[in-house]
Amino acid sequence: MTFNLSISEIIKAIKAVDFTEYNNKNINIKNIVTDSRKILPDSLFFGIKGEKVDGNDFAFTAIENGAAGVVTNKSSVKNLSLHQEIAVVNAVVIYIEDTVQALLDLSRYYKSQFPELDKTIAVTGSVGKTTTKEFIYAVISEKFKTHKTEGNLNTEIGLPMTLFALEEETEAVILEMGMSAFGEISRLSKTANPDTAVITNIGTSHIEKLGSREGIKKAKFEILDGMSNKGNIILNADEPLLYSEKGKTGKNEYFFGINNKSADFIAENIKFDYVNNASYFEVNNKRYKIPVVGIHNIYDALPAVITGTIYGLADVQIQNGFNNFKNAKMRQNIYEFHGITIIDDCYNASVESVTAALDVLCEVAKSKNGRKIAVLSDVLEAGDYSEEIHSKIGAATAEREIDMVLLYGEKSKITFDTIERLNKKCKRFYFTEKIKIREILCEEIKKDDTILFKASRGMALETVLEDFKNKF
Repeated sequence: MTFNLSISEIIKAIKAVDFTEYNNKNINIKNIVTDSRKILPDSLFFGIKGEKVDGNDFAFTAIENGAAGVVTNKSSVKNLSLHQEIAVVNAVVIYIEDTVQALLDLSRYYKSQFPELDKTIAVTGSVGKTTTKEFIYAVISEKFKTHKTEGNLNTEIGLPMTLFALEEETEAVILEMGMSAFGEISRLSKTANPDTAVITNIGTSHIEKLGSREGIKKAKFEILDGMSNKGNIILNADEPLLYSEKGKTGKNEYFFGINNKSADFIAENIKFDYVNNASYFEVNNKRYKIPVVGIHNIYDALPAVITGTIYGLADVQIQNGFNNFKNAKMRQNIYEFHGITIIDDCYNASVESVTAALDVLCEVAKSKNGRKIAVLSDVLEAGDYSEEIHSKIGAATAEREIDMVLLYGEKSKITFDTIERLNKKCKRFYFTEKIKIREILCEEIKKDDTILFKASRGMALETVLEDFKNKF
């Protein structure tokens, strides 16, 4: 089954009452689009107001480009005469107060059209939610026909697009839920209606808008809003802010951890093989292996053990899922390049994830008998906590005696100054232009070195990595 709904069905699903008359009320829509430049045959365009551009302003452009119809907001000045302009074409214009909510409503309705889909797992958290999603997907796919969030489609726009891509006979869907403000995860949860939810941890990501870690916790727990009382909630017992909710969620609770021995699922006898990029651990006397290293990856894999258990997978199926695990692009991908080892972890950053990445750098470099080199940049959306966060990253870098650090970004000057104060033996560079990083790397890098690239997504540090590889 591919997306195929009639206009009449869509109007009913999004509760629209204001729309143009159109010649063929049975016209079918086969694509939902939010970019007027990417119109496909039989498309319905949703005008979405963004931070810089109001998509509603491009409603008529979408029709000119071949859209069968548009969902738009009358508040857009350019749409005031839209009714008259499209009168000569066979297109429908649906006016709605909130086009984002309409998109969510439509995706919720579309999901309900899949009778075999009875397992919806939602994943959120400050750090590790994408890797956790990939672990769960790898495991659940061993038993069920499973769909998942791709790329960064974890927002109020992205999650509906994930649901619109559901395939016939889908039995399970793994949905990543991101947010930057209160209310966003609540709307996502009410759209997806998960029967199982995972909160990986409470860190400092988006603390600028949410005010505190308590605020972040409150926003993450909105994931419960769309769940029934029979739902399952999986929480990190080693995070005090999450463990403090034990017995309070009204759901079937499953706690995982390493240090908290009161957890239901505890990872024990942990061993890392940095040469072969593998981790080993036991949970309730069952031994597992995952094809990535680092304690943070053990945390990310534990919810997959729990979801596999909840949905009746055998131990061998869970392990087979781990064997097939593939981490998402730019998330701790470790590989060899002309005699050096690269750790590509450019997708996102927080003080917690940078510290974990530095630990991996140290262990990988030790196994290679080479130098530890870190290319770091700013952690964004830190607000008033920015100075503290970048100072902590500097202290973590100095404490681990990283051999060479290359820093880029306005806030990273704090990291640089902290390293300079705490570890003068560290060879350190600070740049205001990214291209300079490549020049120093090409001059300094030697065989057997290990290089970590880590920063917030908005700093686009992957461009430095690619530039270095092209010129090395």
